[in-house]
Amino acid sequence: MQIITTITYSIWFARNNKIFQHNDAPVIVAIERALKILHEYQRNIHENRLTTTAPESSIVGNNKSWSPPPKDCLKLNVDAHLSGDGHWGLGLVLRREDGHCIGAATKMIQGTDDVCMAEVMGCCEALELIWKLQLPQVVIEMDSATVVRAIQKQDFPRSHWGQAARRCARALSQDSQSRLSVRWIARDGNRAAHALARWALIEPNKLWTNEFPTCLIHHIQKDMEFVP
Repeated sequence: MQIITTITYSIWFARNNKIFQHNDAPVIVAIERALKILHEYQRNIHENRLTTTAPESSIVGNNKSWSPPPKDCLKLNVDAHLSGDGHWGLGLVLRREDGHCIGAATKMIQGTDDVCMAEVMGCCEALELIWKLQLPQVVIEMDSATVVRAIQKQDFPRSHWGQAARRCARALSQDSQSRLSVRWIARDGNRAAHALARWALIEPNKLWTNEFPTCLIHHIQKDMEFVP
């Protein structure tokens, strides 16, 4: 029923575009648009169900607002944002236990209609940054409960993002000293990374170790209120 309703709406939308905007889109385009909308709707419903079941003991502190990492540990928050041209911007924000930002990075990746794939690519970029900077113990934090749960439970769907998540999990498991972990954070606690993911459209593929983008300042200062 969801598929029928969504396709009907998309055909109606295409009809209005043809009549009022003189934009005659092929039927297949309307159907593809309908399926994409339905996919996003189902993903959001699934994501909300996951987030209400409280990810497990893997969370440090609370999971609704940003919290500092344990002593002698760093925290790397990651998020993805879809741009208007179909590309994804990734934002990565690295902070110490006192809440101060010591690193940030943006990355643009080719468009995909799979949100989970974009989130997994963010995790891959986080691992690349950790190895590039030779960082010590790091907690990678993401707001995609679906992706985090798959990596934590080693339970991967038979999809492109599932295979990419498997590679991330394999890289994490090869860390013999258990320096790295992936954990879930609510979106409200991941606002700095989200702001930087949007900023990636302005300054893509950048790395900062000081003088960070202005979009981060407010979020960093607000998050520092949660530092004991």
